[in-house]
Amino acid sequence: MVSKVVSKSQNSQSKKSRSLTKLFFFIILVLAITAAFKWTDIGLYFSREYIETTLNRLGNLAPVGYVVFYGLASALGVPGTILTIIGGVVFGSYLGTFLIVIGATLGASIAFFVARFLARDFIFDMFGKANWFEKLDKGIEANGLYFILFIRLVPVFPFNGINFASGLTKVRFRDYFIGTAIGIIPASFVFANAASKAAQAASGGKIGAEFYISFALLGVIALIPAVYKQIKSKKKSGGDDRDHQEADTHND
Repeated sequence: MVSKVVSKSQNSQSKKSRSLTKLFFFIILVLAITAAFKWTDIGLYFSREYIETTLNRLGNLAPVGYVVFYGLASALGVPGTILTIIGGVVFGSYLGTFLIVIGATLGASIAFFVARFLARDFIFDMFGKANWFEKLDKGIEANGLYFILFIRLVPVFPFNGINFASGLTKVRFRDYFIGTAIGIIPASFVFANAASKAAQAASGGKIGAEFYISFALLGVIALIPAVYKQIKSKKKSGGDDRDHQEADTHND
């Protein structure tokens, strides 16, 4: 009996030690990437000029190079806006959108697995027994696809932040992958299309209705976060009003 208790305690300590070791490597990885961008010239390789020059050199392999580059950049936490614009300028609205979705989903998957493997155990050890965390974890696991679809479709939440945060939850990778791939299509197309039409106009091309529509859609995408926050605040204030009314009723 005593030996079982001791064995269980040793297993628990061993598990905690492994989770701390993984977390340590995760923190070192984040710090190393941050330091590389701050104190080296690695950021130059993610500039628009460098990427466009490299893609031109690749010739027929440019689409493959773009997807790989986008995937690595996204996995490293590099903001994807510039890469998305380049995709629209170089490859056009439709092929550009297709390549953007593949590259972004690839990078999101890498970031997901890094967080899942290196930091999930530590987060679970810290909060796993908390009632709020357990409910959140189970809810995301049960409705993972719809959850990921929502946060990808509504451009309120930072793309790279979602990648790592999702790996810390119980969401199935299949749901995460499908939700990401489908959810980022609308915004990817809007940005790629706007960039493509702007490039055509800059090179002397005809400015038609599509040009103005593409930028109108871009404006709609930009307004979504503000609208979402306003709706959320109204719901919150409505809930507070109901609470006050219920309290007044009880007092009467």
